[in-house]
Amino acid sequence: MNIQKPEGLLGVLPIELASSPSSRQLIINQDQQDEEASDCPLLTPSPPATQPNNALEDDKIFVSAEGNPVESIQPPTLENINKEDGLNEFMNIVNSSSRTLNDEPSSRDPMVESTTSGSSSDTNGPVCAQLLTQLNTAYQHLAPDAQALFYNQENGGKPPLVGIQLVVPKPSKDYRFMKWNWPLIRKTCFWSLMSVLAGCVALVIGVIATMPRKCDPPVQWWQGSVFYEIFPASFQDSSKSGDGIGDLRGITMRLDYLKKLGVRGIRLNSIFPAAHYPEYYANIENLTDVNRELGTLDDFAALVRETHRRNMSLILDLPLYPFVKSLHNETTVPSEKPNKTDKAVRERRDVTEAAATLQESVSTTSSMSLQAIREALSSIPPPLDNSQHEAFTSSQVNDHVSENPVTTAIKIWLQRGVDGFYLKGLEHYANEKLFAGILKHWKSILGSERILICHVDALNAAKSAAARNSVLMRMDLVDVTLRVTNGTKDIKRQIEDVTGSVLFEKPGYPWVHWSIGGVDSKRIASTISVKNATIAATMLGMMLPGTPNIFYGDEIGILDCECEDHKDLAHVHNLAPMYWEEIDGSDFKFSSIGVTAWLPESAKPLESSLIGTIAEMAALRSETTPIYVKAVLKENQVLANCDIRYADDEMIVIERWYPRRNSYVFLANLGNQTQTKDLSFLYYGGYVIVGPSYRLNKDVYFKELIIPPGEAFVIKLDK
Repeated sequence: MNIQKPEGLLGVLPIELASSPSSRQLIINQDQQDEEASDCPLLTPSPPATQPNNALEDDKIFVSAEGNPVESIQPPTLENINKEDGLNEFMNIVNSSSRTLNDEPSSRDPMVESTTSGSSSDTNGPVCAQLLTQLNTAYQHLAPDAQALFYNQENGGKPPLVGIQLVVPKPSKDYRFMKWNWPLIRKTCFWSLMSVLAGCVALVIGVIATMPRKCDPPVQWWQGSVFYEIFPASFQDSSKSGDGIGDLRGITMRLDYLKKLGVRGIRLNSIFPAAHYPEYYANIENLTDVNRELGTLDDFAALVRETHRRNMSLILDLPLYPFVKSLHNETTVPSEKPNKTDKAVRERRDVTEAAATLQESVSTTSSMSLQAIREALSSIPPPLDNSQHEAFTSSQVNDHVSENPVTTAIKIWLQRGVDGFYLKGLEHYANEKLFAGILKHWKSILGSERILICHVDALNAAKSAAARNSVLMRMDLVDVTLRVTNGTKDIKRQIEDVTGSVLFEKPGYPWVHWSIGGVDSKRIASTISVKNATIAATMLGMMLPGTPNIFYGDEIGILDCECEDHKDLAHVHNLAPMYWEEIDGSDFKFSSIGVTAWLPESAKPLESSLIGTIAEMAALRSETTPIYVKAVLKENQVLANCDIRYADDEMIVIERWYPRRNSYVFLANLGNQTQTKDLSFLYYGGYVIVGPSYRLNKDVYFKELIIPPGEAFVIKLDK
């Protein structure tokens, strides 16, 4: 019966080889060889029982080149072997296929010694024992190459048998590494590895420990901070006599209020002697003394000391024009004599003061009010001694009498502890020949920690390149007044004009000092269409890149003084006395009860949902990089990180961004109607961090925004 085998299938055939002297000698000399051969048995399993044994009876295992089929031999199975005479039949098949190969076997072909007597004796035992005995003799494997059949036609077409040799390298008797000190080597390697790991850990810990906690860009104290502008005569009256005019001691009493508001720098508009102060505060007489209505130099020294103790700074406004005729000339313009209107105003004030003094003598003023004033004044530190006062007033002025009056004033006030100056009216001297040199000299006097401020008009008025460069290199802040009365489109145009100007061309150029209100303009609440939108407009200024400036009272939205009997003082109607809430149930406000202020006190501001948000906005600026930085330096180019994304229908959307940080968006409705907008084309959503109490810490989605008139809030966008 013929059985077809696939090519490459190895059949295991035990064969009994007679031992010979040559084969014995070959086994004995195995240690002298570099390699030795070993025969490995390969058993071919029987086909599964479900498969018929005669399935391949008609197939041929190979077709020779002559076209004669090769006979197939029925493979031995367990059933064939276990039947009677099965082992003999199987051994006959094996012996019939074990013929001499065409090639002579190599002398290295190790054939296991076996005797015919042993083989014959094994057949007398059980079938399994006889089979194992035969398999423990030498084995031959069928050659996987069927092409060998072409060269073995004399074998009857049966596949030749070849030996499989296992190559084993000759072991060496003595290796060099066997003499090494392996315990020492293992210990050395272990501790070396541990040392490397410990060094890496120490390096990582050192890098982490020395890394800055924040990767925020460094800024100076005046960059990005909140400034607060005060007209001293209208902020707080602390005088015992109650003259109705604010003073320096009153400002010192309110420093804690400014600290809680988040103020970093305090600007004093005008504290210099002037005829008919404060109605005509601009007619100054000199730049080195304090107006007697405001107090003394000792009061000023106490104010400076308490301001610094609270980590705040004090800046003075120096009104150069028209007091100084020329920067390189000592002559000054004399003060104008008061006209009839001035005289009438002074007489009216004198009568008011006399009446107040008479009333004080027979006054029924509650002791609580007076006690509150005494307690507030008792917290003020004692003034400087007289020796320091004399040094500031006499000797220093005499030493600098031959210098420019502005230079003299700067040196004297610096010695009194002032941290900077706002050079008001500097634009009138921008085209003088010595302009650049004088600015350089002033900045050298101040140093790097004290600042100079000027209006943007000085930069625009400078015609020569030297004058423009002196403003850009010597000034620390450039004041820009932002008008909010002409609608959001005009606000967008103003902001983009500034962020696209020369001030944002280089990192070392001055920062913008954003002012919305001031002594030279009307109150926001009196000019904007929505009366309660003053706080929203103030928050808008605090959202812009630079240093925002808050005019006193705008944080609560006070109005101009609208009084019929003071029409002759229309130029100071925006300087109404500050409105103060009651403190601890007392009536201690701008001045004592029964004292008439120099201007009618401001009425209670309009109700607003944004009361208290200015302090929250200042705190956000102090700790949020995208808001307090001026710009982003990218690829040697300064990019203002401020985008006006929407400015229609009296609604404005301002975005502040910074690389790898959350962006912040300011939304405000400066119109008279509630706005319902779908701004999903700009952003998806975020949550409110500054705004009305009912919106705080709540999610906001730009798909449907509802903003009442005069309301504003800041959203932290999702990354």
